[in-house]
Amino acid sequence: MARQIHEYHPTIGYTFIPELRARIPHEAGGYTVKTNSKGFRCEHEVTADKPPHTYRIALFGDSFTAGDGVNNSQRYGDVLEKRFPGLQVLNFGLSGTGTDQQYLIYQQFVKEIEFDLLMICPWVENIRRVAAHYRLVTSRAEGEEGYLAKPYFELQDRKLNLHQVPVPKGTFTKDQLPEQDQDYVDVGGRHQLARELVNTYLKPLKSVIQSATKFQPVPAYDDPNNPDWQLMKAILVQWASESGGRPVLIAPIPMYHHIEQSAPADGIVQRFEELEQHPNINVVNTLPRFWEEPTKDRKRCRFKTDPHLTPYGHQVLADALAPAVSRYVEAAK
Repeated sequence: MARQIHEYHPTIGYTFIPELRARIPHEAGGYTVKTNSKGFRCEHEVTADKPPHTYRIALFGDSFTAGDGVNNSQRYGDVLEKRFPGLQVLNFGLSGTGTDQQYLIYQQFVKEIEFDLLMICPWVENIRRVAAHYRLVTSRAEGEEGYLAKPYFELQDRKLNLHQVPVPKGTFTKDQLPEQDQDYVDVGGRHQLARELVNTYLKPLKSVIQSATKFQPVPAYDDPNNPDWQLMKAILVQWASESGGRPVLIAPIPMYHHIEQSAPADGIVQRFEELEQHPNINVVNTLPRFWEEPTKDRKRCRFKTDPHLTPYGHQVLADALAPAVSRYVEAAK
């Protein structure tokens, strides 16, 4: 039986169980989830004051940052920490969350603590989660599907309004969802039935099909006026404005379609560049570093069936982020 690794949180929806150590089955042989007393996969305890002679990064993201599929030490945040003496990375990544929930984590756990750099690394698919009120989930223990409520923002008159807090407890069937929320469910991507057919019967040809059809898994980024992007952008700008004047580094994590160039990424790059109009935001495009890898090696950045980053992929992502992190660390000396 799969072990429960999350617990309910009224504002965020859930967190990891605090002080957990659990071995998770995985296609790569399994990995260990180890959490601190606050319920995050972080090797450090979250203290109000940072240690002396330390440059502290508060890092946010979803499962690509929390590290699904790999041990704590293999994640890009931990890799960066090892590269820079005196660097401390507080990893607040939480699997399955959207940028909206990650912003709420900042407000709940981080806003009042001492840190030097706010680093936000949204997996680009998070744009769908930000627009959703519920997410389709599969129970680890029973393997059953259900719908999990989440907090969400609406953008009205350029103001963010938070809804569904406290978050309803439990998992719901589709029939139990409010009628007004039926169109705001994240089921994990576009063209779900077509993807299931390809994955089941045509998996060896999947990349060829995607490339030939110019499949774009996240088309919301192609239009600067898309309401999902406008919402995500508003959250990121509001978040940066609450950083207390500290620098904000935003580095979107691409999907494997973009790393392997079976889907265009121009819209994603252009949208995130818009954020640099904010005075304390610096955006890092990580794709060029992935594209430096030989074509045959780019697939080594993800697992065979799990799209999460492998240890190799985390190393490449750390390479992409290292120059920007180095500039901040050096400037603080």
